[in-house]
Amino acid sequence: MAVKKHFYTATLRRAWYTNDRTKHFEFEIGDGQPFDYLPGQFISMDVIVDGREVLRSYSLASSPHHDHRFDLCLNIVPDGVVSPWLFHLKPGDQIEFTGPWGSFILREPMDPVSAFIATGTGIAPIRAMLQYAFREGGPAAASHEVWLIFGVRSEADILYREEFEQLAREHANFRFVPTLSRPGPGWRGATGYVQQQIVHHLGQKSGFHAYICGLKKMVDDVRRQLEGMGYPASALSYEKYD
Repeated sequence: MAVKKHFYTATLRRAWYTNDRTKHFEFEIGDGQPFDYLPGQFISMDVIVDGREVLRSYSLASSPHHDHRFDLCLNIVPDGVVSPWLFHLKPGDQIEFTGPWGSFILREPMDPVSAFIATGTGIAPIRAMLQYAFREGGPAAASHEVWLIFGVRSEADILYREEFEQLAREHANFRFVPTLSRPGPGWRGATGYVQQQIVHHLGQKSGFHAYICGLKKMVDDVRRQLEGMGYPASALSYEKYD
């Protein structure tokens, strides 16, 4: 699908903290402009802060809903330039951006086995892909095997946990594996880094494709690991956040 890329203005409708350093934002495009994008793509903002023009890119954290709205999911960087400015936006404030950009997108038709592997706010484009696959009339047939392996530090860091748990309840072909590197005493789920869960769950699968998103070290480690397990580079899509 060809997508035109130009400047947009969007108004913040709602925002809330999902933990002590992460915030979910819901924006709406003004003037009824259509904003067409593919699940997994990102937008770019040129922001003037203290007289400086700064470019930042953020993955869209929601499926294309065709209602002029989109979500973002961001961590605050206390000594950063743009994230503190975004975190102080109030409902009714506006942003300007270009997009959509990026080729980290959901493959259609989906592969017989799709594995989504994310850490931290790398879950943002993955959430968009899963929403599209399961909730927007997308391509996740019941015969497809779909995995989400999501690595975070603590239980409080499992972003969109209720949403993914509901997907797992509603769709027998969807497996949600949150894994904690610093679990609390009451945690009964998976522990360790995503690499450990990959070995446990994703070996020797036919028709496999992985979508990997997070910091560079994790992405590179997971790519090497999957290739070492026999999956070709063509079976891996990825995006790095640093």
